[in-house]
Amino acid sequence: MFQTVIFDLDGTLLNTIGDLAAAGNYVCRQNGWPEHTVEAFTAMVGHGMANLVEQLTPPERRSAAVQETAMAQFSSYYGAHSCDLTTAYPDIPELLSKLKARGVQMAVYSNKPHAFTCALMEKFFPGMFALVWGKQDGVPVKPDPTGIRMILERLGAEKETTLFVGDSNVDVQTGHNARLRACGVTWGYRPAHTLREADYVADTVWQLQRVILEESV
Repeated sequence: MFQTVIFDLDGTLLNTIGDLAAAGNYVCRQNGWPEHTVEAFTAMVGHGMANLVEQLTPPERRSAAVQETAMAQFSSYYGAHSCDLTTAYPDIPELLSKLKARGVQMAVYSNKPHAFTCALMEKFFPGMFALVWGKQDGVPVKPDPTGIRMILERLGAEKETTLFVGDSNVDVQTGHNARLRACGVTWGYRPAHTLREADYVADTVWQLQRVILEESV
């Protein structure tokens, strides 16, 4: 059984893509840029808000000043509307409750800005996680392992008994870069074939539970 599990947020615990797309398209409308489908946003998220806003910005407009304005627009809109469409994935609340009852130490690590990450966890899963960690100033975003190492130190967790769980190849790389085993989940924003380097792949929440608790299938 894994003693500690670190979860990605977007596409793993919560389906946030509708609100992310709404905020992104708000920025596009404000600046007269082309809007994008929700499906298109699933391919753009995962590397942090700054990267997402850069992808929304037409290449010829990508100056520092434009990016700063667009980031402020995105943050303002998303901060006010981050829970309009966002929902927990089915069975995730039950899984977290069961893991907590079994004594599994849990944390969240996201490339989403720290304040937004904390607000979402407080709304959907209050008191469930030992540590919630979003994008921090001076700490590189995933898949850089710096954030994971800091989380492990704060939790007093051992690499050998810690699992990183996420829905993308970025999450798998993050876990492996930190010398952790990684489980990819297929209900999020990336196709299953992108998770081929994961140590485990879970198609359902209950398959993930079996991986974490090392239960027989």
